[in-house]
Parts: sequence; C-alpha cells; structure tokens
Amino acid sequence: MAHESSKQPHGTSSTNWTADEQNLLAATLAATPAQRLAWLEEALQLAYASGALKLRAPIGKREWEAKSSESR
Repeated sequence: MAHESSKQPHGTSSTNWTADEQNLLAATLAATPAQRLAWLEEALQLAYASGALKLRAPIGKREWEAKSSESR
C-alpha cells in the first residue's frame, strides 16, 4: 500500500524529488492566472531579447480567415 503522505496535488508523486523541486511545484500550482500571465510575458520578452524568438509581421483579417478556412 502506498503512503498517502507522499502524494502531491494533481496526482504527482514526491518520490525522488528534492525540496527545491517540491517547493517549485507548490508555487507553480498556487500561482494565480495574473501571476502566470506575468511570467509568460517576462519569458517572451527574454526570448525576443536573446534572439530565441523573432518578431513576425501581423497578418490581416483576410489572411487570418483564409488560414482558418484551410483547416476545415
């Protein structure tokens, strides 16, 4: 029988997890949507600044509609 004390939220198991990894998981699961969005925006800024992502030109409404109709 498995020890219930080793169970983490959402069915994750703490087996072989360091304290830092467990703390990161707990903080990630506790983050609010606003905090998650702020993290994503910061990650994207870093990716653009480092050159990992390249800016793309926005597409127009016709191009958007043409792309969406192709997948149907």
